[in-house]
Amino acid sequence: MKTGLPTAFALIAMIALSIALTGCEKAAPVLDALKEALDREPVEDKIAKIDPADIPPPPEPVAMEPIVNKDARVGILGYHDFTEEVSNNDMILNIEDFRRQLQTIKDADLPVISMREFLDWKQGKAKIPEKCVLLTIDDGWKATHTLALDVFKEFGYPFTIFLYKNYIGVGGRSMTHDEIRELAANGATICSHSVSHQNMSNRGDKSTEAYDAWILEELEESHRFLEEHFGDTGAVIKAFAYPYGIYNDRVIELATEVGYEAAFTVNGKKTIWEVEDMEIGRYVVHGTTLANFEPSINFGGGTVTSSGRKLMSATKTEEGEVEAPLVTVRPPDGSTIGNRLPLIEVDLSKLTDLDTESLSMRISGFGKVPHEFDPLTGLLSYQIPQRLRLDQCGVQVSFRHDGQEEHETIGWGFQVERLADYFSSDATEPGSNETIEPLSQEKESEAETPTASL
Repeated sequence: MKTGLPTAFALIAMIALSIALTGCEKAAPVLDALKEALDREPVEDKIAKIDPADIPPPPEPVAMEPIVNKDARVGILGYHDFTEEVSNNDMILNIEDFRRQLQTIKDADLPVISMREFLDWKQGKAKIPEKCVLLTIDDGWKATHTLALDVFKEFGYPFTIFLYKNYIGVGGRSMTHDEIRELAANGATICSHSVSHQNMSNRGDKSTEAYDAWILEELEESHRFLEEHFGDTGAVIKAFAYPYGIYNDRVIELATEVGYEAAFTVNGKKTIWEVEDMEIGRYVVHGTTLANFEPSINFGGGTVTSSGRKLMSATKTEEGEVEAPLVTVRPPDGSTIGNRLPLIEVDLSKLTDLDTESLSMRISGFGKVPHEFDPLTGLLSYQIPQRLRLDQCGVQVSFRHDGQEEHETIGWGFQVERLADYFSSDATEPGSNETIEPLSQEKESEAETPTASL
């Protein structure tokens, strides 16, 4: 610091007094101290003389490992439209079925995450629960607002709507701008689903330049439109859902170039951290059969994925004694059977005050089926009328009991060893649903010839 005048005068006074008392020779150290004080260069002047080039650069920041949990898995569900009636269209889901599905997710203790949380995890910025669910709805049908919104409010779950520009605020069954804003105010993330909802892989007779220009228009204009009209809500995120789930390598390249954080298909599979950001799969839930819902939230450890899960589980008394489940099913959950014409049975005899009018059964591939119920035995049943063609079969049964106002739903699934037909005539008999061991590789090899001839 620069020496102030009061300090200098004080030193001079001290020197004069020292000379008077001791003489000039003994006052020399004091004179030297005065000279040093008066000649001291201010700090500001020293700083001004420093050459910036001589200042060493700051140390490089220490690289930190992302805090992401790479072992997490996400079941991403895709919906389209909703109705209060019985659905005859796979893209339209009965709203009560939708409510039961969200209840199933809640009862299974599966957290529902937002699109932002999902993308932050994919980008290595944050953790998510080890097993969780992401809910998405495509297109922008009005029932997303009039029916589904109340269900989302009931459960408090975040969700994402993929909208395409040409179906926003155009009348009919499309949502208005205000309705979309209300969705955003209640937990919705808004993302792009193109401009015209066309097959983006269909090049037609377009030249390479014309095709690229069209794809860029579908990608860029759709997001620009959403930002212009809904950006102030803070709900718009640059993610994309391919119309019909169809895309090609060039679409992926251009979507990446224009800055999309992720793009979604309709390929039903669990999403892991390593999945390509532009090819993220979704389970599209069918309105007639409810297909794809159970696999989407089955993370292993059984396929019972319903609000009635506890009804199908053994329990223990306070004394530690094991009690059989209140509801049993055949074929058993997770079993493998050899008959493609099984008899589906549910034993409800242990339930009290069962409302038989409320009974409903759905089977994947068949939708809602005309079940039979025997009040004497408490058996609910349905005979599969034609051979199952898929390797998996899911069953869902709903009912009211014990004076409850709400339906309770149980769901389970079993495997079908289709090749067993070729090795046992008993397996072709309707009604048989005995479990079997999966065929060995030798038998699979033997069955290749007759299978190929079908």
